[in-house]
Amino acid sequence: QSSSKNNTAQQVVSALVSVLPAWAESVRCRRRGIRAPQGEDGIESAERPRKKHAHLPASHTQLTEYRLSCRFSARIRPAAATREIDMRHHPACGLAVGTALFLAACGNGPASMPALSPGDIRNLTGLSAPIETAAAQQARQQENSARVDSLILSTMRVEVAGPDDTRRFRLLPECSGARCEMHDPVTGTSDMFDLSTSPVVRGDAEAIGSAHGITLLSETGRHMGADRASLGAWMEHGSFGLFTDRVRGESVESSYSYALVLGDLTRRPLTGSASWLGIMVGTTTSGDEEGDRLVGTAALNYDMAAGGLDAAFSGIRNIDRGTAHAIGTVIFSDLEVGPDGTFSRGQSGTRIHGGFQGPGHAEAAGIFEQSDIFGAFGATRQ
Repeated sequence: QSSSKNNTAQQVVSALVSVLPAWAESVRCRRRGIRAPQGEDGIESAERPRKKHAHLPASHTQLTEYRLSCRFSARIRPAAATREIDMRHHPACGLAVGTALFLAACGNGPASMPALSPGDIRNLTGLSAPIETAAAQQARQQENSARVDSLILSTMRVEVAGPDDTRRFRLLPECSGARCEMHDPVTGTSDMFDLSTSPVVRGDAEAIGSAHGITLLSETGRHMGADRASLGAWMEHGSFGLFTDRVRGESVESSYSYALVLGDLTRRPLTGSASWLGIMVGTTTSGDEEGDRLVGTAALNYDMAAGGLDAAFSGIRNIDRGTAHAIGTVIFSDLEVGPDGTFSRGQSGTRIHGGFQGPGHAEAAGIFEQSDIFGAFGATRQ
């Protein structure tokens, strides 16, 4: 049983370091009468001999436009032919998004503002000097990955820019165990965020600063044609992060922004009053600061007598502009904690979903959405 759990958990972690299987998109699109782009020899990619990735379009550019064409009209120009695919707004063709289990800087910040150095970010946020290196945290990622049995996603915000227009929409998650189903509230279609075995990928990482035993890590990378960036941390029993994936084609560019948490749940009820302190990361969803990265303090307090959990995210700073964010504090009060040590309340835009991880509820982690901010947090028991 232990071996089976470890194998399943390893699949969860491995899948988070790679794009969602492209074959799923190909199959879904073909079921709707869409055929994959042709290769250099004019043979349909989907009809090639079943070698590894033989079903994929001939290039990453073609793959990008093939994926995005399932969401809205986009022109594909393969080597041997030109076709027009018109699925308009059809998420069921497959999520063209890939999550990575590296944790890195999300977003590029305002174009007119120079990037803050790790030292500048520490001065702004109150983080101390890193207590561990990025390499040490990545090494621990390998050790802890086999214990992961829980995945939580925030609302996924998608922007698709074509030659004529830019479209934005949301995908709403329903997560259970190591799987999340993403729903489009406009079309009513859904797509499974299905985690399968993939090779572990590491990006270029940098430790920014530490608080309460957690070291914030910035990492960037590129995998299967997607530029990836995130900001977060691996703790002893799980991880939390803010992610952006960008995919660029000849005529289409898309970005996917979301917060993600995974870990080894305690799966036991809380038995006494306690507090947890840590770090939150987030981004804004509107206004002049839309897309900017935010860092603040996460504080959770469980009152055994009252039977409720309070979660507060305070001291929120914009690390792309070097300023305090207009919303300085976000609070969720009197949350009910389930017998498995998880908590959840609210809907997209006003929700929190998390859980306690490790022996003795040693850590807490989750995602939150409120006051035009969405993000993730991790904290250690005090």
